[in-house]
Parts: sequence; C-alpha cells; structure tokens
Amino acid sequence: MSDEMRVHFELLDKADRIEGIAKLLLRRGRLTPHLLVLCPDAGFAAQLHERLWTVHPESFLANGIAGTDGAANAMQPILLATEIVRDNEPEVLVNGCLEVPPDISGFAHLVDFVDGWDESLKQAARERFRTYHQMGLDPKYLGKKS
Repeated sequence: MSDEMRVHFELLDKADRIEGIAKLLLRRGRLTPHLLVLCPDAGFAAQLHERLWTVHPESFLANGIAGTDGAANAMQPILLATEIVRDNEPEVLVNGCLEVPPDISGFAHLVDFVDGWDESLKQAARERFRTYHQMGLDPKYLGKKS
C-alpha cells in the first residue's frame, strides 16, 4: 500500500448518494482524466450512469458501466463498477459503497463520504476512516464545498 495515496471524505448532507457523487464529480471537474466509481450494486450504477449524463443543463459527464469488454471500459473517463476494475487505468477511486473497498492499491486518490443525515451511516463512515488509518493511510475530512 502506497503511503502517497490521498484519502479524503466529503460530506453528503442529503439522503441521496447518487446526487452527491454526481455533484462532486461536476464540482471537481471529474477529479482526474480517468476514475473508477465503486457502486454497491448494478441498480446504483445504472442510476448514477443516467444522472451523470444530465447532472448539468449545459453539459454532461461522459461515463460508462463496466462490462466484459476491457477495450470499451478503457475508453471511459468515468467507469462505474460493482467491483474494482482497472481497464481505464483510473488514478482516483470514488467509493460509493458503505464498506472499505477490497483492493485500493494502485490508486493515487480515494474519495469516500460521510452521510451527515443519518447517525448510523455517520458511524459507518467513522469506521471506514479508522480502517484507512489502520491501513497506514492519512485520511482527511474535507466536509462539503459549494
């Protein structure tokens, strides 16, 4: 595990992770040329896929859902997947799940979330924060930026 990996948490203040992730990607200009969004299930990935195409009235965030065609996956600047896929050589991993991803090696930056609207989900975020720290990383809490 690289000590150089940056890990930060963003605050989601509304009960909608899909909208929160879409707004983060729009606000941060996709964070990097290629990234992977780890989704908890195929339904979440499909909803996020649709939302990224409509997140801004004058533009969109090009993305695709990971499939079995590695070459097609490689062309996606934002790849949505239910497991770690590296076909698009992502530098950033956005964790849309409520658990620490199983394999975070090789990413330069990991983005996770604090669900500020629910106490049990805030506690789950604290556990992930602690786990990243135990893995030798230095997670930061950035809160929410407008």
